[in-house]
Amino acid sequence: METRPYFLLGDLASNVLSGAAVGMLCAALIGESWNHTVAMIVGMVLGMIAILPLQLASNIFFGAFETMLPMMLTGMAVGMVVSMAAADRLVPWQEAAVQGGVIGLAVLMFTYLLNALLHGEVRRWKA
Repeated sequence: METRPYFLLGDLASNVLSGAAVGMLCAALIGESWNHTVAMIVGMVLGMIAILPLQLASNIFFGAFETMLPMMLTGMAVGMVVSMAAADRLVPWQEAAVQGGVIGLAVLMFTYLLNALLHGEVRRWKA
């Protein structure tokens, strides 16, 4: 993954802002009368669909490889969590945005740590 500050800040901003946007969208569309399981599934699908235009926009500036996995996971996770909360009670848009941003940050940290663990130490081939 890219380690230059421009790309790190771009990944951070794209995940947090897209998570906030998906959270507000799910809180607006899912009501208290929804079944929790149905709300979770609909929220997951809605999060993946809603994140696509945001992902395409961020791919232009920060590269597709580094933004695709974290943003799709962010859309899925935020969609599920906020939709289940919205099926339980009324979730204000501010709270949904904060939840989405925090989940986006957590997903980004998870993917960076997982990449570091899976990548391991690289040995150079010597001729």
